[in-house]
Amino acid sequence: MTSGKMVMTTYPEDFEEQIRDLLVNLYDYLKLIDNPVAQRLAADSPGSDRAQTARQMVLAAIDDMKSETSAQLASRQNRLYNILLLRYVEEQPTNEILGQLALSERQYYREHQRAIQTISRIVWDRHYSDAVPEPEAPPTLIQELDHLQLAARNKAFDPAEVILSAMQAIQVIAEQKGLSLRLEEARDEIALHVALPVFRQFFILILNRLIQSTRGGGKIEVALRSRASEPIIEVNSDKLMTSYQAFLEDLQTDAAFRELKKRLNADLRASGDDKSLAGIILRFDQEIHKILIVDDNPDTISLFKRYLANAPYQLLSAQDEKDAIAIARQTPLACIILDIMLPEKDGWQILQTCKSHPMTERIPVLICSVLEMKDLAASLGADGYIKKPPSRDEFLAVLRQWTD
Repeated sequence: MTSGKMVMTTYPEDFEEQIRDLLVNLYDYLKLIDNPVAQRLAADSPGSDRAQTARQMVLAAIDDMKSETSAQLASRQNRLYNILLLRYVEEQPTNEILGQLALSERQYYREHQRAIQTISRIVWDRHYSDAVPEPEAPPTLIQELDHLQLAARNKAFDPAEVILSAMQAIQVIAEQKGLSLRLEEARDEIALHVALPVFRQFFILILNRLIQSTRGGGKIEVALRSRASEPIIEVNSDKLMTSYQAFLEDLQTDAAFRELKKRLNADLRASGDDKSLAGIILRFDQEIHKILIVDDNPDTISLFKRYLANAPYQLLSAQDEKDAIAIARQTPLACIILDIMLPEKDGWQILQTCKSHPMTERIPVLICSVLEMKDLAASLGADGYIKKPPSRDEFLAVLRQWTD
């Protein structure tokens, strides 16, 4: 345990989620080096050593949570330390951790959250406490963005059309510097589920700053990609007067940029080491709703996966009660789509199990069956009923009732 008084500063709202993501991907090289906290921790290390450096710093932070070296595994003094050690360092499954620490599921998840908060505080105070306070957006901008977001309601839209309109709006400034703007046509159908007018102003701001930082006679290219159903925007300037990392750090000093970025849950990162090949990657942490499908028919699951392509949903699946209950108790779900005719315990029994357990009783359960039993489903506690197989429009309309 290191000594010395820590500087108790307030960290951003998304910092705990970044720490959680770092822990989950502790041994995944590509995902680890992509984590913003890991990038900060290993900023001074060579590229090949960054993942190892970040991992060592995280392990040191976990080790500093240990209060008694001789305490038993289930001791209260080391509970938070042991949760992180067993779950993320040793990668043990949750059910085994419960037995070793003598915890109930409810206790475990409550203590797990405290452990995440504790290590977040340690990492922040140790590596971020000297950070320059971030500028605040003016109240008038915040009020206008509140109005725009409320009106937009995060309806899906084609980002290509909005990017083209942003390019047209800023075309005059680009021409004054002899710059060309180009949007590469997307290969896949891509949809964004963020506030359209906020996104448009965000992209105009980025283009404007990029034009200012690009030498005359250059070109700025934008490409739309879809990776694992995640929309990604890549921006490249062939004559940028600085590095992309320095450009992004300068953007961070703009209060309007920061507010727009926060509203969109956007993540901007520099990619590549060679400036001529590098660029900026924009990702948007859209409100992805996790849906659990409980069905033993692979064709049904495949059908629902096609229905949810390019929609703000992540589909999880289970074929029996054991897997379904395990997922439901460990994952924040928007709803459960439950078949009735299953090989072992049927859907009615799974429904009753879900509705009788405090960890799952509030998850909406929608019966999806070929059987006409809407009234029975309602009487047993189901929150909705879908006739199987539904059309895509019917399926999405039902989901929107529980996710909008």
